[in-house]
Amino acid sequence: MSGHADHRSLVVFTSLAIAGAGLVSASAYFELMHGLACPEATAAGAVLLAAGLAVSLSHLGRKGRAGLAARGAGRSALSHEALLAGLALGAAVVAAGLGLRGAPSPIATAAAGVVNTAFLVSIGLVYRVRGQRTWRGCSAATPLTGGLAFGAIALQPLAVPGGVFTATLLIIAIDALLFSRRWRAVAGIAWPEAVPANPWMIRRTQLLAARFFLLDVMPLILLAVSPTFLAALVAAAGLVVDRFGFYALAAQHTTEYEVAAVEMQIAALDPPAQD
Repeated sequence: MSGHADHRSLVVFTSLAIAGAGLVSASAYFELMHGLACPEATAAGAVLLAAGLAVSLSHLGRKGRAGLAARGAGRSALSHEALLAGLALGAAVVAAGLGLRGAPSPIATAAAGVVNTAFLVSIGLVYRVRGQRTWRGCSAATPLTGGLAFGAIALQPLAVPGGVFTATLLIIAIDALLFSRRWRAVAGIAWPEAVPANPWMIRRTQLLAARFFLLDVMPLILLAVSPTFLAALVAAAGLVVDRFGFYALAAQHTTEYEVAAVEMQIAALDPPAQD
């Protein structure tokens, strides 16, 4: 499988998985805290999760590798993600099934919300890779905040007309704050001319701005004007841009980069030659 295909499948997998888990988690919160029961939303989240896992299996190459990935639970962040993915899907299916049958269970709903939130956390922890300069700090939290923001935005039109839940505004604000810090960190990376730059790194400001406005700013404006499902569609586009940008802006800290960076600093300190 080519690197480009790997990149594409990871974008699809994480976009679907984060959207699905975020929808299940947000649905559980709104049902338990605000009485907004919507088993259809939980079922939709389960479908998205299942689709994401199907893409993930194709990315692994062989179905047997999924079982191998789960065996490392307790030692590997990737194994934690694989294990929690299965648990998140199972919990979502149970909660949705009970709700659609007219026998919702607060325990099943709470379990689905907690496990799916844990799964969102695990996605971020998988990419805390040493040497990746753009996957540090707040980047590990954005799958959680972005997924919850999408879920809250998607569910908001189902609430009582004429207002937006404070929790929805708070989640969007937290995601915007954490992503703005990621934006600032990525934008502040100096790239020596001696090291070939990723073409997307050159356009990083536009890419990061697109994610910020699609997932945070525009949905907030649309919800403030009139909560409709258009906000969810815009947020979904923002989530896809988020995942694409996450992988496209990966920047490995290599020896070649370190040498070029030091040479650039030395050159900046050298006084200009006198005629």
